Parts: sequence; C-alpha cells; structure tokens
Amino acid sequence: MKRFFVLASLFAGAASVRSAPSLADWADPAAALARSTVPLSLAESFLDAQAFLPVAAHREALVAAGKTEGANRLRVLEEIYAGNNVGALQALELVEKKDAWLQTRRALVEGLVERGRAFTEIPDDRFVFRTPEADAFLVSYARPALDGAHGRVEDFFGSTPSAPVIIEILPSVEAYAWASGIPKEKILRTGAVATVRFNRVMALSPSVPALGYRWIDALVHEYAHWHIRRVSGGLCPAWLSEGVARYLEIAWRRPEGFRHTPHAKALLTRAALDDGLIPFSRMEGSFLGLENAERTDLAFAQTSDAVAFLVKEFGVEKVATLLASFHQQPRAEVFSHTLGLGEAELEKAWRDSLADLTEKPTDNARGALGPVWVIGDFDEATLVGSAALEALRAGDRLLKQSGAAAAAQYKKVVEASPDNGVALTRLARAHLRSERPEAAEELLKRAIEKNPDYAEPLVVLGEIYYEDGRYEEGQDVLQQALEIRPFYAAVHGTLGRIALDVGNFAAARSSLRLAVRFDPTNEEWRRALSGMPKNR
Repeated sequence: MKRFFVLASLFAGAASVRSAPSLADWADPAAALARSTVPLSLAESFLDAQAFLPVAAHREALVAAGKTEGANRLRVLEEIYAGNNVGALQALELVEKKDAWLQTRRALVEGLVERGRAFTEIPDDRFVFRTPEADAFLVSYARPALDGAHGRVEDFFGSTPSAPVIIEILPSVEAYAWASGIPKEKILRTGAVATVRFNRVMALSPSVPALGYRWIDALVHEYAHWHIRRVSGGLCPAWLSEGVARYLEIAWRRPEGFRHTPHAKALLTRAALDDGLIPFSRMEGSFLGLENAERTDLAFAQTSDAVAFLVKEFGVEKVATLLASFHQQPRAEVFSHTLGLGEAELEKAWRDSLADLTEKPTDNARGALGPVWVIGDFDEATLVGSAALEALRAGDRLLKQSGAAAAAQYKKVVEASPDNGVALTRLARAHLRSERPEAAEELLKRAIEKNPDYAEPLVVLGEIYYEDGRYEEGQDVLQQALEIRPFYAAVHGTLGRIALDVGNFAAARSSLRLAVRFDPTNEEWRRALSGMPKNR
C-alpha cells in the first residue's frame, strides 16, 4: 500500500476532544456536576480540561451521601485521565451495574492496559515517556527537545503543570487510530499523526511514514494544546488554539522566535495577494474538516501568523491572559476586554498587517517541498513531478559511471524546479562523485533552507562534514535529520563514525548499534562496531 500527499497537519487535537464545559459550568464546577443530568459526561469534559479538583470534590460528596455507585464511576474516569490504566481497571471492579457505560469503559480500559504491556515507561520530572521497546531510543532525542520547549511554553503561559505529562508513541497506524480515537481512514488521508486524548500526548511512531515526519515538533505542538486546554478550560476558539500551538511548535527551536517555513510563507503570500484567506469563522472545530491539505496548511499559516501578530502588538502576557479568560467571560467579551478590540476587529487588523506581503510567492512554484506524508514503499524521485522525472531517472542511471554526465541530467531537473529538495540533493551527489564538495555543500544548504521537512540533504551534508573533519557541524545537521527520520540508518552510521573518531566510544557504540539494526547489511558499520575497545 502506498499513500502520498502533503502532510495536512501534525496534530489531531480537535478530532477526539469532548465538548467543553459551558461558561456557566465553569462558574461553579462542583455545583454544575451536582445538578447535571449527565454528570459522568460533564465530569469527563472537566477532566479533559484537566480540572481534577471539582471532579474529586463531587466524588467525595457522593460518597458522603452514600451514592457509592456514582462515586466509583467517577473514580474510573479520574484514573483514566490520570494515565493510570491499572487503577482504572481496579476501579471498574467496584462498579456494580453492568450497563452499556460500564461495557464501553471496560473495553477501553482493558485495551489501554493490553497496549500498555508493550510499552517501556521512562519517567522524569516533567514527562513520562511510554514507547514500544523498539522506539525507546527516541526518548534520548525527545527529552532534551521537550525540556527546551518546556521553558518556552512555560514562559508563554506563565504557569507550569504540577504533574509530569504523559507522552505515548504508538507503533502502527492501527494502534494509533485505536488509542487516539481518530479513524484510520482520516489518519491516512490527512497525516493527523499526533493528538491529546485522556490527558496524554499521543503520536504515531516516526518509523511508520517512509520519509518520517517532524515528530518532535508534533510532540511540542500537542504539548502546547495540552496547556491551552488547561488554561482555557477547553473554550479557546479553534483558530486561536491551533495558531498558538503552531506558533510555539515553530518558535521553541529558534532563538529569534517564530518564522514561517518557505512553504507556509508562500501559501500565506499567495492567499493574501489573491484575496484567498480563510475567514477565522470557518475554522471552528477541527482543521481536518477543511477542503484539502493545502487549505489546511494555509489555515495553520494564517492562524500562527495571527498569533505572531498578537504577540508583537500586545505582548505574550496579554495573549496568555486572553487564553485564560475564555472560561471566565463570554467569548464575545474576552477579546474586547483583554485587547480592546473585538474578535472580528482583531482579524481585520491582522489582515491589514499582511499588506506588506508583496514578494511573489514563488517557493512552491519552484518545486520546494512542504511536509510529505507517505505510508508504504515510496520512490522519492516522484517528488520532482512528472515533467522532470525522466531526466532525474537518466541522472540516476549515469551516477555510478560519471558524476559529470549525471550532473548534466540533474541540472535539467533543477532548472525546471530550482528549489526542489530531491533535485538539489541528487545534483549535490553528482558533484560529490566529481569531487566537487564545495559545489555540493552550497546546493545542500539551499535544499535544507527551502525544504525544511526533507531529511536527505541534511544526511548528505552530514557525510560531507564528516569526510572533511568538521565534526561539530556534522553532528548538528545529523541531529536535525533525526528530528525528521530517526530510523534512518545512514544518520546513525555517520554519527557513530564521528563519535568513534573523537574517542567517544559510548556514543559511537550506541549510534553504530542503531545503524546496524536499521541496515544489517552494512559491513563497514559492523566492522567499526566489532573493532571498538571492549570496555570503553
């Protein structure tokens, strides 16, 4: 099976979120639970927004009133949303009435427990990572990245969670679909690879897509959603919630802060110039309901740009106050009370700020790749487009014989698509074949700049830096590649050789073992691994 399309989003948060409690419910959550005709549903909505205290208070009130059946059912929900699958299963045993609610929750909890047996749990102060054993090595990359993102996210929201956040990485589309509640068809169609459900950040393993995906960014995006639900009570408008999450997803890794990718900038520019912007009123609910992948990507570009505008005009503290006000005031009043202008006025002010977007949106027309989502076997050559594919194939056939002859064919592809990552990387390889590493390096840097979600130019550039003895630069670009394709054997192989050359045998052993695991046929890596000092 093969699936190919532009990655619509790195989140699916809205796909599995329950209806949020109303503003009236938030005025007195315990009283709202006491008078509700559907208290279990309302309790689950409060728990989804991380309001544990009112649910616990209501449960204790039920116990005091002798209503143990209702209290036990609440305990089941509390344990599920606390990430305690075994505790939820134990609480289910105390529920006496064997009705549809119990059967549904039992099936859910038993499934969570069963899947949890395949997890390795790696806790720390801020995050609890649960991954299959085969994916456990990802934690060594995810933890420092999320720790770094934690600081930026905490600064943005002005507060921090009191308990560690659970991060679960699921090994297959089927497992992820079951855990996330997102239909498999929708995952395959949209690339909705991460979400927040049951108070946990869930993501599909980056081993599943053929070209990987920015899995760490996806975790940061959902970690931001986790905070947004917490501070807004689940009542934040979809456009603002997704805009803040995308803004933080991009800004956390950049010292200079938020900046659009070339793909997003081109979409935004074209829409602004052609009067094709999507009204924020059409972004209620999930972005996954938009017409197609390009419209979804445009929605993310718009909303994150609007949040950047908010931060620039009003400051981070005002934006954080805005988010925290949605479960305290009516939506119609929140914007005017916090910012001094209504939601529609804010959207108009943001649209007016796009008047300076006068550059021609040529990046995508020049072949630059946006995020690519592929399941199953896939030939990267097809990413150059059908018109240039024949020349690329010809270059591939010639590459082993003559770098110059291959370069002549690849140049035809680059002329047709000057910013295409595949074309630029193939031409760079031809230059390396002709012993022209400087020309190759220049092409690869351009490919990385224009195609930030494509790992191959990072891998090739890392090899160049290794051969040139530029180890720190090599490690830097290869670490960037791991944020897209952590199961790529060549990345670990080159990292292992760098570590070996500088005498860091522990790191070399770790990287080379992964390289051999992902490509058992590579004898060079096997020899390097077996030839290392035994006790160093």
